[in-house]
Amino acid sequence: MRKKQFFTALVMVLCLAFIAAPAMAKEVVPADKMQDWMFTDLVDTDFIAKYAKMPKPEGVMIIDSRPYEGKYMLGYIPTAVSIPDSKFDKMTDKLPKDKNTLLIFYCEGLKCKLSHKSAAKAVKLGYTNVKVYPYGYPGWMKSGRYGAIGLEVVADMMAKGEPYMLADARPTKKFLEGSIPSAISIPDSMFAKRTGLLPADKKTMLIYYCQGYKCKLSHKSAERAKGIGYRNVHVAEAGYPGWVEMYGASGGVQVKSGGEEGSIDIDQFKQIIAEKPDSIMLVDVRDADEYKAGHIPSAVNIPVDKLEKDIKKLPADKPVVFVCATGARSGESYYMVKDMRPDIKDVYYLEAEVDFNKDGSFIIHPPKK
Repeated sequence: MRKKQFFTALVMVLCLAFIAAPAMAKEVVPADKMQDWMFTDLVDTDFIAKYAKMPKPEGVMIIDSRPYEGKYMLGYIPTAVSIPDSKFDKMTDKLPKDKNTLLIFYCEGLKCKLSHKSAAKAVKLGYTNVKVYPYGYPGWMKSGRYGAIGLEVVADMMAKGEPYMLADARPTKKFLEGSIPSAISIPDSMFAKRTGLLPADKKTMLIYYCQGYKCKLSHKSAERAKGIGYRNVHVAEAGYPGWVEMYGASGGVQVKSGGEEGSIDIDQFKQIIAEKPDSIMLVDVRDADEYKAGHIPSAVNIPVDKLEKDIKKLPADKPVVFVCATGARSGESYYMVKDMRPDIKDVYYLEAEVDFNKDGSFIIHPPKK
């Protein structure tokens, strides 16, 4: 009797598993849309959205398998890297060394094979955590999220006089030192106060940029724009540094005191952190999630968009130094303190790109001159 009950229970479990598997598959791709060439491990929009954000999560890479010129640069999922399937074998050096890294491939939608082919190639190379987002870039944009574009598109639209609005999400100081031609200044920290500068037509293409791939400001502004109803929102992730590299510095009002005003000497900063970190109040003005992912041990976290509220907490009896990942938010913090706390005489910021590691170590990349 017990054997019969056990057998019956086993059959029921197997039947439920058999029924559940197609149901789970339908959550990503309906059965009538499935193709035999599709990769086995598919994910939905909500899954990829957990990783298509700034700061870029560790242990994951989103990969666009479409051609660069005709597709990727025209629009891609934020933070994704371009590894066209046709060039996959020649670009394997772009893949992470850790074969356990989560790889998410995508291309142009349910009829596109490129991401599925690239995913299979990655598995053959030994990658153990490979997935495909089958709805691709069209599905991403259809979900109502913001996209990313290449600077080539910005330059082309500029040359053709096509309708768009280009917004510099960096502090005004950075904008005045140099900006992409045709851009207007809407610092992310002043977004709410400057919404009147945005176009009345919410279908207008909005493009935000800031200080490069490590800068979060443009992403935050893009999210805010989507939140107030703008439908066609993108970020140009390469930002102003990318523009300068591709097209040269132009379009900005050069302020002579510019980048040197208020910035701390990099060598001196390193020495202070190494020998006397308690001699200054080091304030990390990145967002809490960035700070949590890695920061200088002696730094306290006051995100730039909360600094105005907490500015009274800053001491006036010791130097205050602001840091972030690119020098943009730290520079904005410096000028905010200069305006609101004139009693603080010794205030500085680090004008440099910084890589923060989980163990408290950091690497400073001096600004290009």
